[in-house]
Amino acid sequence: MNDDLILAIDLGTSNLKGAVFDIYGREVAFESIEYNLITPKKDIVENDTNLYWENILIILKRLSEKLGKESKKISVIGTSSQGETIVPIDKHGNPLRNAIVWIDTRSKKEAELIKKNFNIREMYQKTGYPDVDPSWPATRILWIKNNEKDIFDNTYKFLLLEDFIIFKLTGKFFGEASVYSSSYYYDIKNFKFIEDVLNFIGIDKTKLPEILKPASFVGYIKKDLANYLGLRTDVKVVIGAMDQICGAVGAGNVYDGLASETTGSAFAMVVTINEPIFNEKYLLPCTPHAVQNLYALMPYSSTGGMVLKWYKDKFCLEETIKASKLNTSVYKILDELASKAAPGCEGLIMLPFITGAFFPEYNPDARGVFFGIGINHDKSHFLRAILESLGYMMRKDLEVINKLGIKINEVISIGGGATSFLWSQIKADICKKIIKIPQYTECALLGSAILAASSVGLFENVIEASSNFIKMKNIYYPDEKKFDIYDSNFRKYVKIYENLKSIF
Repeated sequence: MNDDLILAIDLGTSNLKGAVFDIYGREVAFESIEYNLITPKKDIVENDTNLYWENILIILKRLSEKLGKESKKISVIGTSSQGETIVPIDKHGNPLRNAIVWIDTRSKKEAELIKKNFNIREMYQKTGYPDVDPSWPATRILWIKNNEKDIFDNTYKFLLLEDFIIFKLTGKFFGEASVYSSSYYYDIKNFKFIEDVLNFIGIDKTKLPEILKPASFVGYIKKDLANYLGLRTDVKVVIGAMDQICGAVGAGNVYDGLASETTGSAFAMVVTINEPIFNEKYLLPCTPHAVQNLYALMPYSSTGGMVLKWYKDKFCLEETIKASKLNTSVYKILDELASKAAPGCEGLIMLPFITGAFFPEYNPDARGVFFGIGINHDKSHFLRAILESLGYMMRKDLEVINKLGIKINEVISIGGGATSFLWSQIKADICKKIIKIPQYTECALLGSAILAASSVGLFENVIEASSNFIKMKNIYYPDEKKFDIYDSNFRKYVKIYENLKSIF
């Protein structure tokens, strides 16, 4: 082994992060910058594209300064990125407008146009996505064509955010397949653009970067940038993967049949498989994995930990004040309160769909429900019912995965929800699965570092790098004594939704 250092960048929705790791996966330095998005009216979510780069530059400079002379040991930079955020640039690489952020939904009309003009089932077999969503970049490009013709005509390249940062680092135009899987103009089986979609939205592939497989070496850092940052001029740059995929890699989810889940604001799972699955009944999103020749199924819900935050913000002022006085996390106090309620919450069951139900219900009109409220219930029951509701949602996802012939014995949990001992145990008990929690929590950054290190030969492959970098902190085993109550409540959870879905 040598003393190389690996620098990783994570391009999050509201937070940009950077970290430096040694070859044992130990964090040497960390920096992050939060930023606010531009939301002038309903459906519009933008950001000044130059601010992304300016903040990344600040992060890189701070990391280098923290390391001092050790910064010369950085040999490679890797990326992890949000998907779908689109950046039109001119021939000099200058943004022509604000970035349209992935959660922007202005292009609903364009999404419907694409849906009407293409066979959705055939497109599912190519893109891995079962429907046309206004967040897909194809719809944004068509929107720009229809509404900002001057910008459309003057665009040299339509980049995604990761591509733009790669361009700023290297001066070259590259994208990668896991982020492009949700563009709706990229074929994830044959790894090429879908010409019919490009023709429909009015561009050809010269207007796009070259797309590589995840974890590909793209070039060296620009010399003037290296000199400014105090780095070597031979630092290699590796384009990593979509943040969810990087998070899976950083959690050790790098083998066929493994699963990881993230309970952040949203809830998302990554199930690693050895070939793409396009199931017409369950319509699971499928994307290339960062490990060569593997793919990933990605069941998700827009409401995850957001449900607990909503309850905390609306009903837990007393606990918030207490946490401030004790200089502790309010979520730790809520955990302690929720633990006072018995498993199953004495019949109180929640549907957590406060912003709609996604996989496997696909019902954006669904909303949250507390069912079975009795005179015996207090705040501890409501809090525990929220935690259990995410366990039921996760179990439903896993049951669909099982119906596809994929047997999952354990799940690696990451994200804010994984810091809760109670929540992790609840998931283990409801799902009857072993739940593992990694020692290092910034899994997207760590995954990006693993991909970068393996890509440039510091390790033989991603699996070797992963085993060297990742250690587990906690393991939760399912408690058979709780199976009966959770089985009963899960059946009710499913039935409650089925009986209510027609009246949402």
